[in-house]
Amino acid sequence: MKARALVVSGLALGLTLVAACGGGGNTVPGTFSVDFPTPAAAIAVMAHTPGVQVTVYATNVLGGEAGATSGLCETLIEQSLSNGTVTASPVATSAVMTPCDLEAGKGALAIPYGSYAFLAVAQSQPMEDFLVGCIEQVISGSNTNVVIPMTLASPMMALPAS
Repeated sequence: MKARALVVSGLALGLTLVAACGGGGNTVPGTFSVDFPTPAAAIAVMAHTPGVQVTVYATNVLGGEAGATSGLCETLIEQSLSNGTVTASPVATSAVMTPCDLEAGKGALAIPYGSYAFLAVAQSQPMEDFLVGCIEQVISGSNTNVVIPMTLASPMMALPAS
């Protein structure tokens, strides 16, 4: 059984998207999911970390134009891994959620249409990045599903045996 199909299919989290142009009550339901590299990685997050937190950043925060690939993900991951402090201001941040919370759909974020980088981080104790992932995506009325691929934060790390 493929790890991606096993884990990703169950880890969808509701995301409410609000129209950016003053649509007020106009919302479009959408989802984002966290794609763990293996089932063992998802289990390790449950056993050895508080959970996964997703933070959303506008891709034009580094001076780029909205809608263009900004390279923001590389910067966000580098800053997260080097000192845990990201200099960009987030648009939205989820609560820290376990894989079971994600599967149950207990989290929600509200963001307007636009171009964003979605950073997902699972920290082990003591507050060291264990798994990280990031993807840049334009959120629109026809594009509301985001899948964030995660990987080990360092090639020197290994998944716990239990």
